[in-house]
Amino acid sequence: MSFLRRPVVLMVLGFVFLALGGIAFASRDTKKVDSADATRCEFPPCRASANPVPARGYEGAYVAADPADPDHVVVSDANVLETRCGFHTTFDRGKDWIDGFYDLPPGYTGCRINGPSGGHVASGSVAMGSGGKVYSVFGSAHADDERRESVLVATSNDGGRSFGPAKVAIRPTAPEIGLGRPLMTVVPGNNGPDTVLLSAWTCHPAAQPGAAGGTQCDGAIFARSDDGGQTYSDPVVVNDPPAGQNPSQPAMDRDGVVYMTFQRRFSDGPVELYLAKSTDGGKTFAHSVLDRQIQIGQQYDPAKLIADPLTGNLYTVWADSRTGRFQIFFRKSLDKGVSWGERSVLLAPDRAATGASRSPSMSLAPNGRIDIVYYHTSPDPEAQVFDEVYWTYSTDAGENFIARQVNEAPIDRGKGYSGPLGALGQLGNHYPPGVASVDAAAYVVWSDTREANPVTNSQDVLLRRMPVLGAGALPP
Repeated sequence: MSFLRRPVVLMVLGFVFLALGGIAFASRDTKKVDSADATRCEFPPCRASANPVPARGYEGAYVAADPADPDHVVVSDANVLETRCGFHTTFDRGKDWIDGFYDLPPGYTGCRINGPSGGHVASGSVAMGSGGKVYSVFGSAHADDERRESVLVATSNDGGRSFGPAKVAIRPTAPEIGLGRPLMTVVPGNNGPDTVLLSAWTCHPAAQPGAAGGTQCDGAIFARSDDGGQTYSDPVVVNDPPAGQNPSQPAMDRDGVVYMTFQRRFSDGPVELYLAKSTDGGKTFAHSVLDRQIQIGQQYDPAKLIADPLTGNLYTVWADSRTGRFQIFFRKSLDKGVSWGERSVLLAPDRAATGASRSPSMSLAPNGRIDIVYYHTSPDPEAQVFDEVYWTYSTDAGENFIARQVNEAPIDRGKGYSGPLGALGQLGNHYPPGVASVDAAAYVVWSDTREANPVTNSQDVLLRRMPVLGAGALPP
């Protein structure tokens, strides 16, 4: 049984009353971000694209930041209006952006919206390796596979200025199987090639009576590359029967042990969160129950998992409804997942844990700081259509957390393409904010509709640099 422990939380509040700037690449755009290097993308945040088209639609953003050059940031997302996955790279902290789409192998059909393989936006995570390599994972279907997605990985050898043609890492594993929501972790090779770890879940047509046209996703799979993404192992089913949903991204500790989490949802009972652990590099997995609640995660909302290469600690974060509404919970293990202590740490914007929170993401700075971001909705009945973004971080291995609001204005989900949680739009509000960590700051990305109007309905990905207390001037 899990017990709640509220950590010491310092709220640093304040809002910026400045107009959001467009990126300087677009000559038609008269709004500019602050040109000062010290504050760029802090107040105000940057639009993570140079796209000058007024009607824009981006969702499913992930971010990677270069610890050796903190002004070098790569964002991956899906352009939902063009049904293509792509990248946005800056080498000057958002002053200029290089935008592009991933080149697909022959016969592949783009990043499809609401495809049958877990559906919705098929963009996946982005990560930096060694020697200027950047990797991005996403889903795309071959024309011969009847829209059932494969897992593809695109690789850049120049820091994200350009990406080579994407490679198929995992093809559908059976005639009716598609692969949904791929995620990735990259372990940089210090004296050799990078190790690329992949997860996805298997989806197939629902078998229940009356469920024609529906999709059932009930298998978590793992694959890896030990040669910098040139080749990939055959996929391994991570969960034991009867099912495994919502797999996390893989994690690998300093001893080469591989970990993932997955959920098991029962139609007549609670949701169980499992830790899967492999001591043979991902060939076989053992399982243990990490937590059990009435509801864990909202729809496509997996737990996140990270292994600290400095200490060997495991950290995980997820959303569940044990308090009567969804909140964010954090746990850690000091012994390779054998035990997780007696308490789950409740992370909330205020001590009373008002409102509801969901869709966490987590990152680890080189110095060991834990960064967690998530969406939050106020308890005000009139605010249910609005999202806020919160960042909480810990510099003492998760004993205490400091929380700050990231967005400067409420995100109106009545606009754009994702929709509020209670009335999902075209895409569904299933995509978390993203975070990447350097020692002095966290880079946070999220989807935002502040430039939407009845004509354009624009939905952008915004990037904000959040300095750590004591690491420089704090934005409001």
